[in-house]
Amino acid sequence: MDNQSEVLLPTGDYLRQLIGQSKVKPKELKGLIRNRGVFTASDDKEIIGPILIKTGLSPFEYTELRETYKTKEESQKSKTRTIGWASETPLIDSIPESIDYEALLNDHFGVYQLASAPGFTAAEGNPDHVYMDFEISRNDSIKNIGENVSLHKGRVEFKRDSETKDVKISLTHTAPETKSFGSKVSNELIRHFKEQGHIDSDEEIVTIKFSDFSNQKRVQFLNELTQKARYSLVSFVDTRDIHFAPDESVPGPPEDLAWMKDKIDDLRIKGKSLHSTFFVKDSKFHPFISLYSVACDYTFSTSNYQGSCRILFEFSEGEEVSEGSELTLNMTMLKLDVNEEGTSRATIKKAILDSLEKFKIEAYKKYKFAEGTTDSA
Repeated sequence: MDNQSEVLLPTGDYLRQLIGQSKVKPKELKGLIRNRGVFTASDDKEIIGPILIKTGLSPFEYTELRETYKTKEESQKSKTRTIGWASETPLIDSIPESIDYEALLNDHFGVYQLASAPGFTAAEGNPDHVYMDFEISRNDSIKNIGENVSLHKGRVEFKRDSETKDVKISLTHTAPETKSFGSKVSNELIRHFKEQGHIDSDEEIVTIKFSDFSNQKRVQFLNELTQKARYSLVSFVDTRDIHFAPDESVPGPPEDLAWMKDKIDDLRIKGKSLHSTFFVKDSKFHPFISLYSVACDYTFSTSNYQGSCRILFEFSEGEEVSEGSELTLNMTMLKLDVNEEGTSRATIKKAILDSLEKFKIEAYKKYKFAEGTTDSA
């Protein structure tokens, strides 16, 4: 066997860390043991993983598993949720004295660690605006020693609106690990707030989910949010990317769209002026289309900086779309033409995405399913 075909198989802790990588999915692990004639009803990696750790991998299995693990630079993504606040206690005084962050991380494979001790602080001295920045280190066992630890940042932010008294929860993540950990921290705080009476026990978190809209209203919501956002720092320029699929569950599509039904499972279109294409512009097609994401170009200008950017509004987040998929905003490109005070790119990205929040909620309330609505068109 020549050097190019030699494979050093991971065992023990190295194999455990490889299996624990977030980009190694349970379905790949389940497929490996199924090919051995071993079947399990569980889709839990914590159940499937130990089977492979105990028995090891063949060279073919390791190569196949490694191919599923693809590394790339993660961009900053954000999603927001809201929930009602029932007390007069400022947010900063409502944070519990201690939180077991390690228990929330809950990594059984030894892949992830908190790079520093996180904690909440008031933003610019505002007691009703608190945030926690955190960083998670990930051990990438398939990389060379010295290059096998990567750092991923995230943020959890709570801000109470002085008028509505609702609390906006902002979750910023750069990797699946920071996304999961941020959600767990948010849920733990909400549980604590309910126990202390700051949030009513029957109060539910409001999220913007794929299933909150009919097909038609989802197209209208994304069109209005991406092209006509008021109060924001950005000005719409063009639609550059659309991801959608024909909805096979809706009968009687127009003849112009019927050809897609049996031929197209999923379609992503890149180009220019996509918002003017017939299936987006013509409302008669909207009830028959499941729209997953839209990416648009914008310009922005403030007294300190100006430039252009591209923002992806998506429900899928890179995974298969489900009814519970949340809307996520991802700035995939930022170009600065002027930056008088040297403001960091991360700060500018956050300011732009935050500026879209007010209109996003307005558009959501306008187009979401009304109480008792069952019409899918």
